[in-house]
Amino acid sequence: MPITIPKPILLLPKVPSVVVVGLLAAQFLIFHNGDAPESKCTLKVEQPHYSTSLKESQNVDAIKLNITSTCNVPQSYTKVNASIQKIEDNREVTARTFLSRTAGSSPKFSKTAVFRNIFAACARGIKVAYRGTAEGYVLLKNGQKIAVSGSSGKYEAANCSIGAQ
Repeated sequence: MPITIPKPILLLPKVPSVVVVGLLAAQFLIFHNGDAPESKCTLKVEQPHYSTSLKESQNVDAIKLNITSTCNVPQSYTKVNASIQKIEDNREVTARTFLSRTAGSSPKFSKTAVFRNIFAACARGIKVAYRGTAEGYVLLKNGQKIAVSGSSGKYEAANCSIGAQ
């Protein structure tokens, strides 16, 4: 009598493999879209500093403030109001408030907008401690607006005084 080995029932496909692959792909798409990360943006305010580039290119003594907004999704532009504070007579005062500025993202760096045109004329030779602040919003490519704010943090001295006579 010949010995026969029964086929395992579990290995026999009951659903066509094309349907299984389709169901797996649909499940991935449904759960992947549901797990989309929350849109977040940050505003990095660099320390105000004496601008050697403005001195060399335009012969202007100035304190410069660089700001960068970075998001985890593409943005259209960032709009900020910025200011530079200084220490004067042992108290914090606003040295300069800037009008609203707008910077767009570039096609190559769609998640970043950079401000490099924020500066205030100053009188060279007077050492003053400065810090920068900014607040505003980012308009994302999907139309969502996100509020942002930032500060350079601590005060650092520069050898040029904004508002000095």
